Amino acid sequence: MAIAILDLYKALPRTNCGACGQPTCMAFAARVIAESENLDKCPQLPLAAKELEPQIKGQRPETGRRPDTLAVALTFMQEKVAALDFASLAGGLGADYGVETGRPYLSLLYFGRKVQVFKDELVFSPGAAENPWAAIVIYNYIASQGNQTAAGQWITLHSLPNSVSKAITLDSLEKRLAAHFSGRPELLQAAILKATGKLIAAEGNADIKALFWPLPRVPILLLFWEALEEENFSAQCHFLFDAPVMAYLDLESLLFLVEQLLDRLIP
Repeated sequence: MAIAILDLYKALPRTNCGACGQPTCMAFAARVIAESENLDKCPQLPLAAKELEPQIKGQRPETGRRPDTLAVALTFMQEKVAALDFASLAGGLGADYGVETGRPYLSLLYFGRKVQVFKDELVFSPGAAENPWAAIVIYNYIASQGNQTAAGQWITLHSLPNSVSKAITLDSLEKRLAAHFSGRPELLQAAILKATGKLIAAEGNADIKALFWPLPRVPILLLFWEALEEENFSAQCHFLFDAPVMAYLDLESLLFLVEQLLDRLIP
């Protein structure tokens, strides 16, 4: 029997450390199976995964155009949700359930735009030009089968397990946003509203506080502090997440949402 992406993924460390050059262990497994990536690029390769190598090499794809990583990942996620009961999951995911031409779907908001999620395709609202990888994150959200209510307890990415490498990337995104709007807080406020964010009372010492809902059960809180030249204080910002966030998404998906948010705030 051929080794599938999921078979290899289960044998990998699943820490999403990024040392192999791929953002997640799932992406690495997809490249090994579909694109002949070298399995030894995983520095923490378990023996169970190493033992699969001979069989994987014996099933290398024929020469010609190999499936790209996005297509492989999308197929993987669609297979993951294929057996799920959308009707029973809708409430916990903050989605609406429906059936169209005999096909069940979930309707939810992605950064304020409606998207219909069928088990074999996503249909975004007219005029939405979404990053193709958004489909992976949305399917991942559904596959979580989450059913948590918002805790209202905001935490940093750093506080989540195995987040060291992702936290470094998040720090760079926060610095980019702070530098772009330094000295221009009114432009940040306008950008927040345009990106379907909600300005809320800035408690504490933050100058701007805004709430975004990229997915119904995954809020992101943005805090911004303006620069104070007389105190040699540079502009800063931080993204915070609701405490139960890991019940819905993994670290890589969270980071993707922040990147997508920056694309909306910084044209």
